[in-house]
Amino acid sequence: MAFGNNRAAKQARAHFQIAGGSIIKFRHPYLAGQLDTDGAVDEIDISACCKLEGRFFEANQNVDSAKQVVLVDGSVVTISNKLLNGTITMPVVRTTGLVATGDFIAALQLIRTLGDSLGGLLYKTDYVNGKAITKLFYGVTPQRVPDDVSEGNDVAVYNIQLLYAGWIEAVSTSTSENKKRIWAVGNQQGLEAYFSPYVTQNASTGENPLSTLNSGIPEGKLEDQIDTTNYNTQESKNEKKVMAGTWKSGSVAVVSEATPIKKPVAGSGNTGETAGDSAADTPSGY
Repeated sequence: MAFGNNRAAKQARAHFQIAGGSIIKFRHPYLAGQLDTDGAVDEIDISACCKLEGRFFEANQNVDSAKQVVLVDGSVVTISNKLLNGTITMPVVRTTGLVATGDFIAALQLIRTLGDSLGGLLYKTDYVNGKAITKLFYGVTPQRVPDDVSEGNDVAVYNIQLLYAGWIEAVSTSTSENKKRIWAVGNQQGLEAYFSPYVTQNASTGENPLSTLNSGIPEGKLEDQIDTTNYNTQESKNEKKVMAGTWKSGSVAVVSEATPIKKPVAGSGNTGETAGDSAADTPSGY
């Protein structure tokens, strides 16, 4: 284990997620034949009508997962369920104003006028640490859609609510949207590929915690010498009191129940108190 210059500390994990960065799409059978598109004829990309600033998506359950009934003697019966139905709330911006060109507000208003007897799908994909995590909400229908919203010197926001019957979740590192196309200026060729983060960022490499000799660096490692050029801070008379628990403030031990953390100390050809110029390039031997 290692964190900073503390060989015995545990490293914190590192996580990456793009601001916004979500892909949200809505599909409904009633939209088939109404959209002018070369893609899916019943699908609207609604991530293109969400403001980046603030909360742009929220899905909440409609039924509590459990309830309690208290009996006369004070005992409690708990009833639980596995329902996943709920309500999606989104502050949406009107775009083209027409269903044919993918305006989400216009599409929801169209579905309202028909009376929805089919239900649609909404799926939301987020990209976290090189993985695409997708939630698919099914049985989706508009519950509340404003008829008209106007603002002065600002973009009008339609606060819509959609009901859903449930949801499922999937994760993938190889979804097409997760593939990156990179071609640096000056290079003869670029590449299109999937990329994964270094395991270093996960605070471990498989079953082993990170250390300077187990760093997760591809085709390389950090050399960290533990040899006779390192200082021995447990050998003098007072230093030994720390380990023995007799280094006290009044009658209270400043350090108690101390045990050494150590590995074999390698010999060094450097006779000085500090490491020589080439020490960083010389493995410690353990």
